[in-house]
Amino acid sequence: MSTHNIWSMYSSFLSSSRAQKYLYSCYFSKGIEQAESKSYQNCYPFIYFLEHGKKYYDLAGTAPTELQPVLLFYGMIQLLKACILTVDPGYPENSSVLAHGVTTRKRKKKYYEFLHDEVRIQRSGLFNHFSTELFHVKHAEGEKLKMNDIMPLIPELRDLFWHVQNESVNVAVCRKDQELMIPVEVLDGLYMNTERFLLFLNENPAITYQLLKETKEHIIVHSSKELHPLECEPFSYHSNGQYYLYGSRREMKEMNECMIHYAVLYNLSMLCRYETEWWSDIFHSYTTNDLPFIKEFLAVTQYKVPYLLGEYLRRKDLQGEGY
Repeated sequence: MSTHNIWSMYSSFLSSSRAQKYLYSCYFSKGIEQAESKSYQNCYPFIYFLEHGKKYYDLAGTAPTELQPVLLFYGMIQLLKACILTVDPGYPENSSVLAHGVTTRKRKKKYYEFLHDEVRIQRSGLFNHFSTELFHVKHAEGEKLKMNDIMPLIPELRDLFWHVQNESVNVAVCRKDQELMIPVEVLDGLYMNTERFLLFLNENPAITYQLLKETKEHIIVHSSKELHPLECEPFSYHSNGQYYLYGSRREMKEMNECMIHYAVLYNLSMLCRYETEWWSDIFHSYTTNDLPFIKEFLAVTQYKVPYLLGEYLRRKDLQGEGY
């Protein structure tokens, strides 16, 4: 997954006539009134959000690691705003949706560790707005997202969890079209039997899973449609094309991966801006396990978020919603 190929996904939208037609189709398919006038109104903001987001990511690619969280967080926000415009032509309708929508503890404990930190979801703001509008997930006010719970859901970090913390946080899923072969060992990690596991898989209303066969090594299921990087819960998409299943008893939440990147980037950007002493010290002392996870996450999110949100826009074309 090269950076060039990722940003080429956005290039077709950098034309006002193309953007207008795309937005009109998005609005028309949702039955939004005045679809044509709203598509004309939003085509330039849509383009500017995409361009502005790419500039943040370009700068992050050349910036020192210590400064990357702020650039990547605001770059993600710009791309999210473009995606929101495809479903919410009136965005932003009020100032409440402009807030970040998550918060973190202002004063850190003396022996603070990033992996043990958490962010809290607020009632309003961008987090809940994009979660609801783009991924149809509504989180409760005050809900906690712990870094050590949500970061293992990013499959590119799986090797790091194994080498640094000796944790096997997910298992690889063999896939052929709509047939999935899941290692049976995942049942022990999730404390489930096969029947409960099938119920767990079918908590995702977008896809139905049916048991085909169970062997000593695998549970083989059939999915009602092929997995997609943005519609595969509870599986996670790895940039190598493989899908993984979270195989730990950690608390699991209904999370699209974009929500995870947003929460982690918010937390890191707050540390970068307001906890300068701790932030600077961690890059020189190497006294905790935090630094490997922070650096690896920043390397992954630089290409993973633009890819996932680019897929969101591209998929509307393929489904006939954006052209």
